[in-house]
Amino acid sequence: MKRLLVLLLLLYPLTAAAETYQWTDERGTVNFADDLGQVPKKYRKKARRLGEEEPGPRVIEGGAAEPAKAKPDGAQVGKKLYGGKDEAAWRREFLQAESNLNNAQSDLATLKGRLADTSRMTRSEYLAIQNSIKYAEDRVQAQQKKLDQLRESADHAGVPPDFKK
Repeated sequence: MKRLLVLLLLLYPLTAAAETYQWTDERGTVNFADDLGQVPKKYRKKARRLGEEEPGPRVIEGGAAEPAKAKPDGAQVGKKLYGGKDEAAWRREFLQAESNLNNAQSDLATLKGRLADTSRMTRSEYLAIQNSIKYAEDRVQAQQKKLDQLRESADHAGVPPDFKK
């Protein structure tokens, strides 16, 4: 019994590695196959591998399959790219960097505010807050540096100023 259980556990990862292709025929029926060779030729271009976000494999001469090419950072056709990223990607990066900096500055201000009244604080609490302030100041500097590097990278890529908001 234990041997059977061990054998099943060893074979389980093999099923996870299998590829499954999906396509819809002219009647609207969704079909599945474990191998691209099992997909009828007229549907191979439209077949997609399950688990992929991009379109599935593309058939080339000889019936061999070639994986679909992914666009950089999810960029769509016709959108202008700056350093390999479109407007939405730049805006997301700036929003994230500015949010991280604001959070670090807010944490630092909170810690400094806790030192306003030290009368009810033990020496160890005071020292712990001092250490936390030093860490928070380092974090603010690191986040500011990341934002400055992002701005420099955006300037180098020719990103318009309104994308940096």
